Amino acid sequence: MSDESHENEPAAETPLRVFISVAEESADMHAAALVRAARSMRKRWEFRGLTGPRLRDLGVETVFDMASHAAMLAGVLGVVRRGMRAMKAVRADWEAHRPDVAVLLDSPELHLPLARVARRMNIPVLYYIAPQTWASRAYRNRKIAAVVDRLACILPFEEQYFRDNGVKAEFVGHPLFESLALQVPDETRVTALRESAPIVATTSSSATREASARPPLIALLPGSRKHVIRSIAPLQLETARLMAEKLGSLRVAVSAVSAERSSLIEEIVRASGVPAEIVINDNASLLTAADFVLVASGTATLHVAHYRKPMVVMYDAGRLMGLAFRLFGGRVIKTPHLSLVNILANERIVPEFMPLRPRPAEVAEAATAILTDARRCEAVMRRLDEVVRPIKESRASDRVCGLIEELAGAGPALSN
Repeated sequence: MSDESHENEPAAETPLRVFISVAEESADMHAAALVRAARSMRKRWEFRGLTGPRLRDLGVETVFDMASHAAMLAGVLGVVRRGMRAMKAVRADWEAHRPDVAVLLDSPELHLPLARVARRMNIPVLYYIAPQTWASRAYRNRKIAAVVDRLACILPFEEQYFRDNGVKAEFVGHPLFESLALQVPDETRVTALRESAPIVATTSSSATREASARPPLIALLPGSRKHVIRSIAPLQLETARLMAEKLGSLRVAVSAVSAERSSLIEEIVRASGVPAEIVINDNASLLTAADFVLVASGTATLHVAHYRKPMVVMYDAGRLMGLAFRLFGGRVIKTPHLSLVNILANERIVPEFMPLRPRPAEVAEAATAILTDARRCEAVMRRLDEVVRPIKESRASDRVCGLIEELAGAGPALSN
């Protein structure tokens, strides 16, 4: 073959080398969606990093195994413990395989120090899923501005908030809704839950429900972490029992994120004496079937809002946080509302019982007041839909891919 023919051959495309880091289960899920979106584009991407099970299933090369599914549910302390061991591995990896961009998802306890290392090595940093400094720990804003080249925000108001604090931020949409769009409820399961989930009934009720009325299905979402489940699930079950006293009867089903968590929840249900069905990894069917939801605080409230279900949010932040809240109030928590749906709406759409340990009698009173008022129920569902619609409409993974390409092209020039 002549030299001229070699000159006419297209040059091999240089891959875009991305280091991606996750430390918790939700971040692993959102990172996997990002990798799938990137691979659907024409450009070649190479991913390696601190991975979880979903990233490894996609073939992302693992620099350090951030944990099994179970360990990724261990919370902040688990992140810090493993993060200290991971940091040394990352430094060595970046020396040998310098990435074009480092993409760090959530977990500021790990990722702000890691971003500082990247800054020292002149590696552009995209931080995806911003630390919620607008609620507490605002001192972190200075650190973020110093070590992060671009911040991809998943809540609409965060973009201006972080820009006002010197951070180059952009709202990309919430990745949760990409995964929810792919989840299809099992209609057979939905019907079975409505008709066959265990009934909690009382003969002492003063409620005047018609005998032919279908008992409402109350879904309990106690979270994914063991300490949260142990704290909240018993309170949710007791709340359901008290609601049954007011309503006459109802059905109860509890969400479990895995078979392992199902075993823990089964123990709690048995100890409570409240009959309940446990639904493993199928919130699409459970929330489609539910008439009302008792949900632990966090992203799960957006999950419930996606299905337009009335809810009460409950969370116990623990003794230390509770003491701090009692002593210092607004100096600890900067927002007038604490649950995510109310924060987004900037109004109290749904009752929230947090951060102090909820009292089941008060929660049951608030929940029953909504459930027995059809007009109020409809108003709550309508407002929830209005609140989440702007977040649903943006394809977060595609937009983050665009930011990665921008950073890779501009390199350190984008640094603050």
